[in-house]
Amino acid sequence: MDGQGVLREIVALLAAGDVAGAASRCQARLGSDPGDVNLVALLGAIRLQQGEVADAERLLRRAITLAPDFAKPHEDLGALCLQQDRPAEAVECYRHAARLDPAAAGAYLGLATALSRCGRHAQAAQARQRFLEHSPTARMLTEAAGLCDGGELERAAELCGEILIREPANTRAMCLLARVSSARGRHAAAEALLRRVLGIAPQYWLGHRDLARLLAEQSRFHEAVDCYREAMAHNARDAGLPLELADTLALLGRAREALAAYQACLALDPERVPALLGCAHMLRILGRRADALAAYRGAIERQPAAGDAWWSLATLQDGSFADQDRRTMRALLDADDIDSGARTSLCFALARDAEARGRYAEAWTFYRRGNAARRAEVSYDPVENEQQTDARIRLFDRDLLQHPAGARTDAPVPVFIVGLPRSGSTLIEQILASHGDVSGCGELPYVTMMAARLAAEHAGESEYRAALAALTPDELRALGDEYLQLTSHHRPAAARWFTDKMPANFAHIGLIHLMLPQAIIIDARRNALDTCLANYRQLFAQGKNHSYDLQELGEYYLQYERLMKHWDEVLPGRVLRVRYEDVVNDVEAEVRRLLAHCGLPFEAACLDFHRSERAVNTASSEQVRRPIYSSAVGYWHHYAAELDDLREILESGTGAAGNAVPPVAG
Repeated sequence: MDGQGVLREIVALLAAGDVAGAASRCQARLGSDPGDVNLVALLGAIRLQQGEVADAERLLRRAITLAPDFAKPHEDLGALCLQQDRPAEAVECYRHAARLDPAAAGAYLGLATALSRCGRHAQAAQARQRFLEHSPTARMLTEAAGLCDGGELERAAELCGEILIREPANTRAMCLLARVSSARGRHAAAEALLRRVLGIAPQYWLGHRDLARLLAEQSRFHEAVDCYREAMAHNARDAGLPLELADTLALLGRAREALAAYQACLALDPERVPALLGCAHMLRILGRRADALAAYRGAIERQPAAGDAWWSLATLQDGSFADQDRRTMRALLDADDIDSGARTSLCFALARDAEARGRYAEAWTFYRRGNAARRAEVSYDPVENEQQTDARIRLFDRDLLQHPAGARTDAPVPVFIVGLPRSGSTLIEQILASHGDVSGCGELPYVTMMAARLAAEHAGESEYRAALAALTPDELRALGDEYLQLTSHHRPAAARWFTDKMPANFAHIGLIHLMLPQAIIIDARRNALDTCLANYRQLFAQGKNHSYDLQELGEYYLQYERLMKHWDEVLPGRVLRVRYEDVVNDVEAEVRRLLAHCGLPFEAACLDFHRSERAVNTASSEQVRRPIYSSAVGYWHHYAAELDDLREILESGTGAAGNAVPPVAG
């Protein structure tokens, strides 16, 4: 076979994703024809793709020596220099390639990246424009990306398809098509595309990053972590990668690793405020209060309008703000150019400041303003929520719940702590996690995720109920095993008992009962007015969209209590109710009762829960690091004059759609 035939064969192997085969064929041919510059240059590019940088550089420089006017080896050497963090050398390589071949679009793209890394942004923009001028494919990809951003997914997919017909190995087109597929909810197709990209280009960091994002969207956080680390191995300069890794580690509850990743981001970009805030949040979770306070202050120094930092300071520090801080916040609140999220955070921070000074009327003014602003930004339908409660009560009746999965005496025992936020669930978890046999895992998303998936697979109430009723004990057990596998990344293998304190799991007690018969379920309950007020006073990071309007809060509380009453009726004795006020009044008696229900022996460490050094990732992280206190009991009396309408809703026992509900006990 002549040289051109061999070259075509190697290119075909590369197009099929057989990089090792292409390298082997190239090497064999060079054994008999070592001066074939096309093969020398091609093997250099292949070695770069395989990560064998030293050999790649040797081959590319040899190709340049053999044929100084051959543009492609200069371009590939530029890519190598970029990969090795040698952007100034890369600039010269790419410029040489562009001079030799003015139509080489890839040289202009590489030049733009290299110039940007050198801080020469105006020149980088010019190079990027030249790239677009010389690459019809690039123009189509730019158009497709714009269509995707604008929600025109079908047309974006068509353009990607047109590119891939001409260029089947175009990794950028495949990544964009994966993004389109993900936006359409076709996660399996998106994942297959991204894994194909990485099969063709294992060192393509954007492919690893996009796969990490896709996995994280599906709550496959532990897999996403591995992908982010792989992306960072191939691009050590992008500060966004350790930031996204840190956010994912934080979701997994791996606070120390997340802190290290946020710090890695700051080492690359010391001014990146989200990383500064992330560091502060992790320090707070780890109980390093003074360091957290300093980190929040650092974020404010760099971005005075960082509302999240002000709100976090308000909830972390003891007492009120200094006069200068208060003046700064008020000035920011009145500024025209501050964004709505920061404005809301400042309102809540100023409300907490006023509370700390005993100025409750002033605090209420800020709470009302902040909640109104947040409510205008979120979506919540109280009628839809009540209809969902109706549906759950119809679906999970005694007949459906009488055949759970077979019990497993050797399986881990999840302890679900459910209820409404700010009802004492973090205190209960801290007590349990202080026991030597229990691992505290915080709020885990997996039951909600599994319930949503099952509902989506069987659209409609009757189909969903029929599907659940048709599941055999072995199939239900498989669902439980899936949950245990997902949660295994949050807990040590040695811990038999572990907590999952996602409050919203109260809606899924029926599913929990069916798939995890060994599970313990605890309902954290608190005085209704105190609960609703505590939610209204809390600016949640996300979700809890019912908490920004007092009427909707009251109606949501009624639906929660109504559903819990249903579980008590159809699963008598299955749920242990622990009242916050009872824990405050007699902590030892309640701790003994709680441990006995979980099948755990009493340990005195559970009474000294505040001494635990475990990470706590909730709004109550500071409270559970103090001995039990009673000041939160009856806190609603400070705002009694403002709560008449809420009290009336709670006492009426009537929800948004007019369904009668038993009144809430005080």
